[in-house]
Amino acid sequence: MINSNDIQERQNSEFALKVQYAARVCFNSAEKYNHLTWIACLASAFSVFFPSDWPVYIANGIPGVADIMAFVFGRITSKKVSQASMLRKFFDSYALDIQADQFSEPELRVIREQTEKIYKKNPLDGTTQMTNTGSDLPPGVRDWYVFSKSYNGIDAQFECQRQNTWWNSKMVKARIIATILGLILISSIFLFLLLNNSILNILLCSVGIIMRVCERAIENWKYFRISRLIEGAQQTIEVHPTAEGVEKLQSLIDERRSINVLEFGYFHKKLANKLSKLYENISL
Repeated sequence: MINSNDIQERQNSEFALKVQYAARVCFNSAEKYNHLTWIACLASAFSVFFPSDWPVYIANGIPGVADIMAFVFGRITSKKVSQASMLRKFFDSYALDIQADQFSEPELRVIREQTEKIYKKNPLDGTTQMTNTGSDLPPGVRDWYVFSKSYNGIDAQFECQRQNTWWNSKMVKARIIATILGLILISSIFLFLLLNNSILNILLCSVGIIMRVCERAIENWKYFRISRLIEGAQQTIEVHPTAEGVEKLQSLIDERRSINVLEFGYFHKKLANKLSKLYENISL
C-alpha cells in the first residue's frame, strides 16, 4: 500500500522529474502557439483597415494567409496539449500508483523518447526545473505534491488529487479575468469596425476570429463540464473514500488536462510561491 513517503520518493525520481519537466515545456509551448493563433486571427480581422487602393491580391492575400497560419498554429497547439496531457497522465499514474499498468510498452517507449528529446534540447533549463520546487524562483517541478503529515493508501492518493484541483481552481480564476478583459477588447474592436466599414467587409475579414471564438467557447464548455464532474467526484470521496472513486477522479483529471484550454504560465510563475505557502498553511 502506497503512502506519502512513497509518493515523495517516486515523484522526485530522475525520470519522473524529467517527465514533469517535459510536460511543462509542452504546455508552455502550447500556450505560445495559442497566442500566435489569436494574433493571426486579429491580423486577418484588422486587414479591413488596408487602404482601398492596395492591389486586390495583397488586400485579400494577407487575411487569407493569416487565416491559414491561424489554422496551422491551432493544430500545433492541440498537438502540444495532447502530448503534455499524456506526459502528465503518466507522471500521476506512476507517482500516485493509480492504474500504473494502463500504459502499453509502445506507449511507454513514446513517453521515454519524447521526454529525453525535450530534456536534451535544453538540459540546463531542465536541470534547474528539476532542482527547484514550486516555492523557488523560477518555480520548478520537484516536490510537485507536498504533505503536511503522513498519509497512507487512498488518503495519500486523494491528498495529491486535492492539491491538483485546488491549484487548478486558483489558475482558472486568473484565466477567467484575463479572458474577460480580452473579450472586452475584441468586442470594442468589432464595434469600431462596424462604425467605419461595411458589414460585408468585416465578415469577410473576420471569418478566422469568429471561428476561433466559437471553437474556444466549445472547448471551454467541455472544460467546465468536466470541472463540475471533478467537484462532484471529489465530494463523494471526501464522504466515502474508495479505490474506485480515486481512480474515477483521476480519469476525470486526466480528461480535463487533455482539453485544449490553457492556463497562463505568467500567472503561475508570479503566484507559485504565494500559493505554495498558502496551501501549506491550509493543510497543516
